[in-house]
Amino acid sequence: MVWISLLIICANLFAKEVPRFYTKHSTDAIRFISLDGNYAYLQKRPGVLAMVSNFRTVDFISESSQTDFLVKDSRFKKRLLIEMIPNAHQELNLLKTHKILSVEWGKTQTKEIGIGKNSQLHLDDEWVSYYHPTDRIITLQNIDTEKKYQIKLSPQQSPFFIPEVEMISSDTILYSDVNEKGFVGLVQYNLITQKSIVLYKSGQSGTRLELCQDKNYLAIGEFPYGDLSRTSKILRIPLTGSTNLSGYSTIYSSLDNDLGNFVCLENSLYFIKTFTHSKKINVKKTEAVLLDLKNLTVQVITDLGSVNQLIEMDNRVLVPFRGDFYVLEGSANLGDDRLKTPSNNNEELPLEI
Repeated sequence: MVWISLLIICANLFAKEVPRFYTKHSTDAIRFISLDGNYAYLQKRPGVLAMVSNFRTVDFISESSQTDFLVKDSRFKKRLLIEMIPNAHQELNLLKTHKILSVEWGKTQTKEIGIGKNSQLHLDDEWVSYYHPTDRIITLQNIDTEKKYQIKLSPQQSPFFIPEVEMISSDTILYSDVNEKGFVGLVQYNLITQKSIVLYKSGQSGTRLELCQDKNYLAIGEFPYGDLSRTSKILRIPLTGSTNLSGYSTIYSSLDNDLGNFVCLENSLYFIKTFTHSKKINVKKTEAVLLDLKNLTVQVITDLGSVNQLIEMDNRVLVPFRGDFYVLEGSANLGDDRLKTPSNNNEELPLEI
């Protein structure tokens, strides 16, 4: 078991200046942009989602003027998911569901998946998971075959709770759940046998679990809700091809109520750490930090004072801050007007209408 001390963090307290994200597109309109800038999915006007590639634009989804869009990718880069949010700025309902679509990477022909929220791609982008908050059901669905599994969560849940889901194999998933006393747990579930094992149960109430994985590991973050005085920790489980996932280790622990919101990369992960918290006026100083998974050191990356969200798009890690985006990982300048030469494997790609 390894514990990250505050001394290690303080040794790296001087953050370097991170670049702003520069692109020809308005940052308000961007819903997804590839790492090389070849493809961008934009909400050009209310209710309309478009794809832009090589200076060509196709409007391929048109809904009511109150509809907003979420576009999500995965590290496999084969498909994207689109969540259509109805009445995005008028109906602020925690139980509201979205229409979920899939689209092949860089294309516009959509396929309807289902109704829910918190959709996520898994396993070479062949599977998708999503959650229905009213029914408290997690759905796992194969996009090609439309084979579907459903998991009913514990009763009496708060509307604020949304489960985290990671698929380890075609028959094994991990998901978070919470009991009536507010203690969160991590459950391993076999889709074929319908048997479950509790891998981890929190020793403190009022916390949530975050899950993310890369090629060789699964990370589990436990972070407090709001301004509750709870500790924070990050666990790691090596993924070796086996479904035995009981061997986790603690790679970070803190007495602070960190925000979390972490992003997993191959050899490191980003998350938002709380450095100071004035409880009298409930103001926190929060920054994005990088946890190196090889030497288990924590480096402060930003010096913005109030980091509240990390966004991952095609391995680019962004921090939204006061109308701008700052780039923690990946290229920052996509403002080049020159057309890129197509590769042999990816020649002129006609847009589908």
